[in-house]
Amino acid sequence: MGGLILVVTDTQRAYKGIKERIITTQMLPGAVIQESALMAELGLGRTPIREALKLLEAEKLVVVSSRRGMFVTGVRISDLAELQEIRSALDPLCVRLAVARIGATELAEMRQLVAAAQDLTDKRDMAALMANDRRFHALLTKAAGNELLEAELEMLYNLSARIWYLYLERMTPGDLSFDTLAEILSALETKDTGRAERAILKHIQDFGETIRRHI
Repeated sequence: MGGLILVVTDTQRAYKGIKERIITTQMLPGAVIQESALMAELGLGRTPIREALKLLEAEKLVVVSSRRGMFVTGVRISDLAELQEIRSALDPLCVRLAVARIGATELAEMRQLVAAAQDLTDKRDMAALMANDRRFHALLTKAAGNELLEAELEMLYNLSARIWYLYLERMTPGDLSFDTLAEILSALETKDTGRAERAILKHIQDFGETIRRHI
């Protein structure tokens, strides 16, 4: 039997490319979205670009106005508190489920990410540290084994990550400490639900305190 072939559509390519630009603030909050510019950058037609923008509107990354056009969703001061409130409720649920359901493959990759973080910290590679953090969280939400929760947490994480990227140039590697992620990993390995919940809550709290220091 042949291997499974996954076909990536033009809409999926547009969605991934535009989302990455928005999350990493290459497309700044509040910026006007020019379909023609995205078509040129991504080498795609108008239809997949528009379909992708509709998906991103549903994820709160794009705002569409019938009169003014399309914009990257702005960032408000209140966003940070609102994101922390929701994530403080949902992320502990995620780790509780992950403690029970995580597999050896996810744990192995998490170990690699935590181990790589020290080298990236020494190199002061902030962009790579952020990518590392994003991958860790993606593995964690996948390990929970609940697709609805995974989708919600991915959206919330992406909105949070945009705030990180806005202030990334002001930060130091210490601001992206992997101590709490290492603690989460250890709790997952030992099936310690309470410890995992405390660690993820501290991670969310540290995120908020760090951003507030740099605003």
